[in-house]
Amino acid sequence: MKAVAGAFAFALAAAVAAAGPAPGREAEPAAAGVEAYFTPGDDVARVIAERVAAARASVQVQAYLFTDRRIAAALSNAARRGLAVELIGDAKQQESGGLPVLRSLDRAGVRIWLAGDFAAFHNKVVLIDAGTPSPVVVTGSYNFTRAAQEKNAENIVVISGSPAVAARFARDFERHRARASRLQ
Repeated sequence: MKAVAGAFAFALAAAVAAAGPAPGREAEPAAAGVEAYFTPGDDVARVIAERVAAARASVQVQAYLFTDRRIAAALSNAARRGLAVELIGDAKQQESGGLPVLRSLDRAGVRIWLAGDFAAFHNKVVLIDAGTPSPVVVTGSYNFTRAAQEKNAENIVVISGSPAVAARFARDFERHRARASRLQ
């Protein structure tokens, strides 16, 4: 009986592998790296700014609230280097505090959209070099604010080298950007 069960399990695993990932799930390459950072304690703003500074092609950001000047400087520098840099923010939150930073990003060449169709556009994502063999996804609870770094208990997860995961985040970014309005 054990031999039959073992053969069945092997055949089932082979069939699942041959069929590919389930809908909504992508195959994960073996070389993907995952790191976690937490506030207070870790300098999460520095981690994000360094990842943005290392970008080679593009940076896409989804932000509930965006006021952190270190991360904004990294995004501005990336846009000035000629990278495609885009940001979607929550319209209500940005109007209540983030617009000065977003306007400076806009002047630096970052394309800005505001999402107003949701009770809260609560995504917090930095997607770097999507569509390349070496993308980076940064996501977690961390709002891109000074308070998130200095006063809150927050976290990020950095997923490096997973084109499949980055592709999922890129599709989500495109879906939200299609419904958002350009910053005026």
